[in-house]
Amino acid sequence: MGIKVLDCTLRDGSYVVDSKFGKEHIKNIIASLSCAGVDIIECGWLRDVIHNQNSAFFNSPDELSEYLPSKHAEYALMFDYGRYDISKLPPNNSLIDIVRIAFYKKSLDEISFAVESVKSKGYKVFLQPSNVKEYSESELRKLCSRANFLGVDSVYVVDSFGSMFPEDLDSIIPIFDSEVNKNIGIGFHSHNSIQLSFALTIKFIKEMSHRDISADASLCGIGRGAGNTKTELLLEYLNRNNSKYDMEMIKSAIDKNILPLYKEYNWEYTPERGYRGIKGLHPNTVV
Repeated sequence: MGIKVLDCTLRDGSYVVDSKFGKEHIKNIIASLSCAGVDIIECGWLRDVIHNQNSAFFNSPDELSEYLPSKHAEYALMFDYGRYDISKLPPNNSLIDIVRIAFYKKSLDEISFAVESVKSKGYKVFLQPSNVKEYSESELRKLCSRANFLGVDSVYVVDSFGSMFPEDLDSIIPIFDSEVNKNIGIGFHSHNSIQLSFALTIKFIKEMSHRDISADASLCGIGRGAGNTKTELLLEYLNRNNSKYDMEMIKSAIDKNILPLYKEYNWEYTPERGYRGIKGLHPNTVV
């Protein structure tokens, strides 16, 4: 059993910078994370777009070829169900390993074809159900059952709006643990609207350490709303428990690529963002 860290800087951070990190920054972020030993690097989004070389929006994994270093990590891309033409996804040519499929609860009964299509092309599939806090217990069990039936590689507990408290995770984790097949990984992705993202991630890791799990984080927490768990803090925590992530590489990636964004963008806590989290509102909701 083990924990993998999935860095989603380029994917969740795209909400902050409209995906336009710049080509050299994208390359440097991926290379630095890879050399630091981060297990999975999410390189951006699959979208129905014409790819711009400065953007983390890709029309096909093939467009990543000029951004990726020599293989050190697993690489991933995500698409929103219903917002990407899966027929454009080529058979896996080993550029990326994982495709994450994000979907709303209303689409749970519709995602089977998408999952089977992505699997048939040779990719691992991670299921990303938006805002699982809104699922009832029976709906959570149905979600887990669907993940088992489809044979996905991982299914996630997702706190899309940063509205979870520890007691929410206490009620959700046992259902995933008991209902998801042991050969399927379980992941955790949270947002920091009420400043609990890092604490909840640690709680998830501790309580699910008997399984294969993954935890999402981003450099300096860059992400939608008040951002995500911070990669640098999560790796430091895991290094206290015998992991060996290279924190000098992480610091260099932050200094060169993320700190300059602070001058132009803001993804930190504000009272408005905290209010949206407490009330379980979408980060774009006008308060």
